[in-house]
Amino acid sequence: MKENRRALIVALESEYNDGTTTPDAASQAIKAIEINPTPLAGNNIGRDFVRPYYGNSPQAPGEKHFQVQVQVELNTSGELGTPPPWSTMLRACGWSEVIEVGERVIYSPVSEDEDSCVFFAHIDGNLHKGRGAHGTPEFSLNGNSRPTITFTLYGLVSPITAAQLPAVTFSQWRKALMVNSTNTEKMDLMGVQAPFSQFSLNMSGQVEHMSEVVGGADIEITGRGPSGTLQIEDPGVDVKNYFESHQNAETGPLKLTHGKTPNEMITFYMPAIGIESPTYSAVKGKQMLTINYSPEPVDGNDEVKIVVGTPLPESP
Repeated sequence: MKENRRALIVALESEYNDGTTTPDAASQAIKAIEINPTPLAGNNIGRDFVRPYYGNSPQAPGEKHFQVQVQVELNTSGELGTPPPWSTMLRACGWSEVIEVGERVIYSPVSEDEDSCVFFAHIDGNLHKGRGAHGTPEFSLNGNSRPTITFTLYGLVSPITAAQLPAVTFSQWRKALMVNSTNTEKMDLMGVQAPFSQFSLNMSGQVEHMSEVVGGADIEITGRGPSGTLQIEDPGVDVKNYFESHQNAETGPLKLTHGKTPNEMITFYMPAIGIESPTYSAVKGKQMLTINYSPEPVDGNDEVKIVVGTPLPESP
């Protein structure tokens, strides 16, 4: 058995843990950079007793779930108004999908009625199935590298069986554009057009296996606390004093667009971010600021919006 002989296929469930949805290898395979499974995640239950001698007490396995971490390129479908190939996993992480035909697909976080998915992870000859799955994503766009999303998915455990690797196809996975000055715009950070070298956004979704609820041990999303890190070229305090912005607890917008043409564009919108105290850093001798930030909702479920396709019209 070989470590690199792995495959992951994912499909949305028609209803939570329907038990019948089976992903199709031909159209729902994930073109992954990494697939890292944890077959039996969860706690054990100690069975300690008072005894007149030393030694280990037995343990019983608690209710387990299947966890997989998968990293993919952040790309588009190439067709305006057609969801990207990673959309299924994002929706299972608590995001809504709004399709504007011929223009764009808009993703926003939700706080109820999240979609769920089923994923089949083939680890060479071993087949692991996760049903009723939810997860959380982390985005990364760093200069002179490929843009990525890392999904951590949590699913209910099914029996592990022997199975041949599926015949997957990856035609729906277009090559991602590299993050650089040709393909990526400057970051709009609190009113300043800032050259940047690092951008990350971790949605930090709280995904819980309700193992203490007998008869209702589902995988549920119970909250989120998104945060990220930026590294921008220091504009100087005469242009923008980010130190003062932190001291005054100011919030402001963040916008980042990656892609050259509308059918390749992916834009992150955050209407109100708070920042921590900037620290100095450097890239090849150029002075930079490293800033940790936290997106905040304005009206609810709007702290982050991802638009795949034609960017949204600017507000008047």
